[in-house]
Parts: sequence; C-alpha cells; structure tokens
Amino acid sequence: MRMLCHAARRVLSTVAMRGGGMLSASDGSAGSITDFEDGPVTQNPYLSLFPSPKIIVPTFDPARRIGTFVSEAIYQLCYEKAYDRERFIRVSVEGASVLGECIANGEWNRMGFLASKDLVEQAKIARRRCTSDQLEMLRFAPDDSILSFLHSSFISLRNFGRKYDHGIVCIYFTTASFIRTSDSVPYDATLTQLLDDFRSSVMVLNVTFARNLSPLGQWKATGINFFVPDVAHS
Repeated sequence: MRMLCHAARRVLSTVAMRGGGMLSASDGSAGSITDFEDGPVTQNPYLSLFPSPKIIVPTFDPARRIGTFVSEAIYQLCYEKAYDRERFIRVSVEGASVLGECIANGEWNRMGFLASKDLVEQAKIARRRCTSDQLEMLRFAPDDSILSFLHSSFISLRNFGRKYDHGIVCIYFTTASFIRTSDSVPYDATLTQLLDDFRSSVMVLNVTFARNLSPLGQWKATGINFFVPDVAHS
C-alpha cells in the first residue's frame, strides 16, 4: 500500500511541475494521441469512459463477500500486516485521481507509472469518445470522494502484466467511489440520496488495482471507469 501511495504522489508531483495543464499532441511525453486521430468517432452523450464495469452499490453476493474477506486476510497475514481496508480505499481514490488527470491530459507515459500497459492503450481509445466537458470531470480532487467502498478482492494465478503468463500469484482489489461534481452535494449524503436527489451532481469511479505477490511487485491499475449514475444501467 505504501508503494501505491508513493507512486501516486510521484506522478502527482511530476504533473504539478509541468503545470498540470493540457499537453499538446506535439509534446512527446503526452503519448501518441495523434495515433488515433483518423476515422470517425461517436462521442458519449454522457460521461462513461468505458461500457463496464458500472458498480454503484456494494455486492450482496455471499460468495463474492466471502472471497473478498479471505483474500484480504491472506494478504494481511502473509504480505502486508499493516493493511487496512479504509486506508487502501483512500489511497486507491488518490491513485484514481492521478489516472483521471493523466487521461484528461493525454499523459500516457505518466499514466504508465500507475497503470498496466493494456489499460493505458484502452484509455487512449476511450479518451477520443469523451467531450471536453467530460474530460474536465476526470480532473477531481480526492477530497471530493464522499462515499466509497471495496467491491471485491480476489487472488489469481495469472500475471496481469503479461496476459499469457500463468503461475504468478496476484491479488486484485476493486473499489467504487462517488465523486461530487457540485458543492451542493453534502459530504454526509447517503447512498440512496446520491442515487436519487443528487444523481445529477455526482460521478461514479470504479478502479481495480492489482499486485504480483509471488514474486512481490508494485501496485498497478488494471481497470478504471468514470461514469454518471444516469447511464449505470444503460
């Protein structure tokens, strides 16, 4: 968890040194946005970076909940005794704020510090479907996260860094968070209120972070989505 926090802050400090503004396509550190400029693109009517996942409520599946409990217990017992669920959720939101800014700015090299190669390539394509207003929504402060929860955790024998490399133990954590996009949303809003009274003033973040456990590796985001609740069931 300390490695994830350190990586997120390293990217944040780098972005701050560059001014945090939108990079031009000619800036080499911004990645290859121009590689995707050919061909027609249908832009999203509402913010939805990817079609899925769209997790908005905690899971009630007993098998998933038991699997999450067991995975967390194994991870804490064998790999990181200081692991704390609430702290991990906060750090994952902080990391997702960096990823959101990198996607909005087209900073693919910087995104690569925190994300898998597959996710970076997927984000390059998904970015084309977003309007300028939708990209602006991806630039959020971690403090604007008002309700977050761990959706699932599981241990796998597939290396997320190399798709066809089996036999390496990895752990995955998926969290969901409601991010307020308006000051009118109170910090103590309930889930029911967020899905009803304030659904037009929040966006939802889903992010998955994974780590190789054997051998021990660094945290990487393997999946992320930003969307508004109105399209969660579309």
